[in-house]
Amino acid sequence: MALRLVPFDPAAHADLVRPLAQLWLDSWRSTGTANEEVVLVEDLAARIAEEAATVWEVTLAFEDEALAGFMALRPHDACLDQLFMSPTAKGQGIGSRLIDLAKQRLPGGMWLRTAEANHAARAFYEKRGFHHYETDQHPTLGYARVFYRWP
Repeated sequence: MALRLVPFDPAAHADLVRPLAQLWLDSWRSTGTANEEVVLVEDLAARIAEEAATVWEVTLAFEDEALAGFMALRPHDACLDQLFMSPTAKGQGIGSRLIDLAKQRLPGGMWLRTAEANHAARAFYEKRGFHHYETDQHPTLGYARVFYRWP
């Protein structure tokens, strides 16, 4: 399979916003840490459209022609804000390629957060040189979050 990383263009990729939102929701649910809070694909699609047009630098990952994952960086505050893979694409190196790209885009360092209970994500980030530095509660959903920094 051929992996392609493509910068997201809100105008050119408008037809991908809903599939991207569905991938995000499916990936989040696949972690087993999804809060019982109702999250709608439409809400995630609206967030993608808004944030990609204002603060996010989004990279799409395709395996052949299938959308397999995405990354959203906030360069203004050096944040890796979102990193999600399709549940069927996990473990195939796509996340690693996106992390490598994030490190190229933010060579001075970055921070991120994930659910404390998402042990697979935490192990993934730690294996790639991220260091845990803080824990708090999500302000609206209430679950424990851990914050990581690289380098």
